[in-house]
Amino acid sequence: MKISQPTLIVDPYEWLPGYGESRVSFRSVGPDVIVDVEYEKEIVVDGEEVTLAVSRKVVFKSVRCFIREPFPGGGAIFEFEGNPGEFRPGKLTEFKESEWLRDNLKVWRSVSSHEPPKLRHFSIQFLSENIIFHVLAADVFLSDEVSDS
Repeated sequence: MKISQPTLIVDPYEWLPGYGESRVSFRSVGPDVIVDVEYEKEIVVDGEEVTLAVSRKVVFKSVRCFIREPFPGGGAIFEFEGNPGEFRPGKLTEFKESEWLRDNLKVWRSVSSHEPPKLRHFSIQFLSENIIFHVLAADVFLSDEVSDS
């Protein structure tokens, strides 16, 4: 399926260490999908450098569809059209043009007389864990950092 017109939502490497995340897991809570991102952060306490285990959550709200694949390589379900410099792996991105989203809404309209949900196609790759998520959801937000120690 073709995707294009990527828009950067957030760059996780602004807060992840240079070597990336320590662990990524996901779960659902009602209609939402939560991606837990664990990583380490070095801070100075009383002149000593300490490594903390911290985490953030990427919360996709009102999810309709969710795909998790190995990255790179995966099933190559999506084909990016456009200038390769527009889409950089490792970023939380929204695709303004998405065949997957368009087809999903088309199916909705064929089986329901109700207004289709307001969905967006999001994608994020985790380079250390080598996984990619594609999500059709109403919205996405990033939680504050929480110490796991």
